[in-house]
Amino acid sequence: MGIGFQFDETMTGTYTQGGAERPMSFTARARARSLLGHLTGGRATLEGHVEMEGFATHQPMSGEVDIAPIRGRRIRYEFAFTADDGKRYHFAGQKDVTPLRPLASMTQLPALITDEHGTEVASAKLHFDTRDLPSLLMSFRPVF
Repeated sequence: MGIGFQFDETMTGTYTQGGAERPMSFTARARARSLLGHLTGGRATLEGHVEMEGFATHQPMSGEVDIAPIRGRRIRYEFAFTADDGKRYHFAGQKDVTPLRPLASMTQLPALITDEHGTEVASAKLHFDTRDLPSLLMSFRPVF
């Protein structure tokens, strides 16, 4: 498998459900078990917690992130979590990376939250706060 890497990331913003906009965030550790495998495939696992005011209170989440800002011009997040109502939900969001707006396109994450049947229950607008860049960079670690 070789040497991989991991890093921690937090995305914050809002979600909209039934016309009401509320705070949302997630904090996740991304982990790729093999640097070579990641460079060819772009995928890393995600483990962390999601916060959605009135919907999911510090709920565990897990999924994947596909990091392909140059090859695929995207960074795609997909994870599942159980909300406070005990039901499973799916988060899918994508940063569409463009050289015309590199900072904005790599920090803004529009997303949809769907139920177990694939029905949309909310939309989200999250972002990476560039003031958190030093802590993100400091969280990079090798994985053996």
